[in-house]
Amino acid sequence: MEQQRQSSINFRPFVGSKYADSRYGVRVMVLGESHYADEHEVGHDYTQYVVKTHAYCAGIPFFSKLTAVLRGDTSIPTDEERFEAWQNIAFYNYVQSIVGEGSRIAPTAEAWKAAEAPFFEVVRELEPNVILVLGNRLWDKVPNIPPEYPVEWCGITHPSGGMAYESSIAALADSIAKAGGTFAKREEQL
Repeated sequence: MEQQRQSSINFRPFVGSKYADSRYGVRVMVLGESHYADEHEVGHDYTQYVVKTHAYCAGIPFFSKLTAVLRGDTSIPTDEERFEAWQNIAFYNYVQSIVGEGSRIAPTAEAWKAAEAPFFEVVRELEPNVILVLGNRLWDKVPNIPPEYPVEWCGITHPSGGMAYESSIAALADSIAKAGGTFAKREEQL
């Protein structure tokens, strides 16, 4: 009898329904840094819960700004447009433990190190063509991916840390193009 390998992933990624056949023509995974929460509130589906609760409607600046980048459009989207933007990507938080109850808390050195194996597991599972890394601190910590999983990297300033729309949208569009996809801004799709 073959033994099943135990997963090292604590927080399963959110995977949009169109991830494998996205509007970009390539698979785009957005890589966030970590979750903040009261420890007893979370389970393996916490990332999916967070996206479904906060990304599909207005109210949380982080998700609104990231949605604008994913859409290539800074106009205020409808809830339907928000939902649609998130269906084309996967979202995964690199650090696989809760870092605290509030934002701006840095993960420990142990948390960064422990995040490597689950990250590689997610990359093997989702096979992204583009990884959009949110924030300079995360960019500096993410390890290189083995060559059998070629990825076009894209790093932008964290949406909660002074991100500029124009340069972030341009960086994502450039990375998608380098990976063989197409990034059409909203007005180009009409």
